[in-house]
This record gives sequence, structure tokens and C-alpha cells, in this order.
Amino acid sequence: MTEPVRDPMRPATAHDPVDPDAEVAHKNVVLGLALFGLFLLLFAGVFVVAFIYLALD
Repeated sequence: MTEPVRDPMRPATAHDPVDPDAEVAHKNVVLGLALFGLFLLLFAGVFVVAFIYLALD
């Protein structure tokens, strides 16, 4: 019979996650709002391009 396969070793470069503090939470909120603003800008741009296309047609 063969030996059972052992579990792979955990890489030595893994770090435990940090507890979110107020500074990290604030940065995450700012990044989230910036991404939402970018989404709204792109969404509005679709309609602007569509109306320009219709006006020039």
C-alpha cells in the first residue's frame, strides 16, 4: 500500500489579516464612493453618446 498524501505546507509568506481600524475603514469608504462615482459617470456617458448619435443622425 502507499502512504497517505500529506497536506501541503502553508506558505511562510502568509500574514494574518489586520483588524480594520478607523483609518482603514475611512479609506475603504472613500474608495467605494469614488468607484461608485466612476460608475455613475460611465453610465451617464452612455446616454450622452446615444443622444449625440441620435442628434447627428
